[in-house]
Amino acid sequence: MFKKGLVAVALTTALTGCGVTAVCPPGTEIEMETAGIPAKASDELKVIVLPVDMEFKDAAKGRLQTVFRNDLEATIEGTGAKLVDRKLANKLKGEIKLAEQSGRYNKSGVPIADLAVITEVTASNLSSSFSEAYSYENDDGETKYVPAKCSFTTEVKAVAKVVSLPDMNLVQRIELGASDYSSTETNNSRCPISNAQYKGMASEAAEKAVAYNFELQKLLAPSAPVTAMRQCEAGTMVKVAMGSKKKLEPGTYITLSQIHKSDEGDIETFTLGEGYVVKHEQDAVKPNFSWVAIDEEMSLRIRKGDSAKVVPEECPILNPMCHLNQLGL
Repeated sequence: MFKKGLVAVALTTALTGCGVTAVCPPGTEIEMETAGIPAKASDELKVIVLPVDMEFKDAAKGRLQTVFRNDLEATIEGTGAKLVDRKLANKLKGEIKLAEQSGRYNKSGVPIADLAVITEVTASNLSSSFSEAYSYENDDGETKYVPAKCSFTTEVKAVAKVVSLPDMNLVQRIELGASDYSSTETNNSRCPISNAQYKGMASEAAEKAVAYNFELQKLLAPSAPVTAMRQCEAGTMVKVAMGSKKKLEPGTYITLSQIHKSDEGDIETFTLGEGYVVKHEQDAVKPNFSWVAIDEEMSLRIRKGDSAKVVPEECPILNPMCHLNQLGL
């Protein structure tokens, strides 16, 4: 079923330690088994983001609701999913909220969306601390003066529930939370702060809460079936049915998995491992497909129709604030 050179080429690639930088040419196809349950592409996934709830009074209420909704919509658009028009979302909020309580959204005709995001801001807390002025002597014997100051922390929390339509099943509950910090020199130990300053800090915290949480990106990451395999001196690679239209680029990491049906009828997903889009600017990524480099073990197990899903990039190395937020600091 597989060419004898497949394992040898994969081993050679592993030993060199270099990434695959060329796409195998036509004529180097490898015969593949066909998956019993082929994966479907996520092209037509539609998501409706409801207006954000906030049940308590707060000076930053309107700002927080706007920031959370705007940023959640931007995050969803970034995954390639389709957003339901905001005017329609506003109109349908009451119906969907009632359906959440009853467990069924009874809407006839064409489904408005596959998923609904129901978000509630649960906390926005401002705290302050006063530090008195002090002096100290540095290593050079110089006296340094540190003025008195007030330090402020605003912590914002929210919960985003992703539910499927029309059955209203909970797909995922996502906890959103982050803090923003500021300080000002003052001798006033009461640490007064204006509404404008507080609103600005709350908005910054809300932006971080969405930007530094990657659960939604993981849930909605583009996916598509594997359609072919090639093997040549460059390495072994599979063709996946998504490309630049889904924002794939050379080096993008891809999770490959299989779908199985148990004897009881349950559908299970079994992860094979990760590959990456071949690192060639011109040949590796086309609008509707890409070539993904895979290793020896995976090449012997993957089947035509298995699922390929983008692994969203999380905290960039040079973004320490993102890493601190991930650690809850």
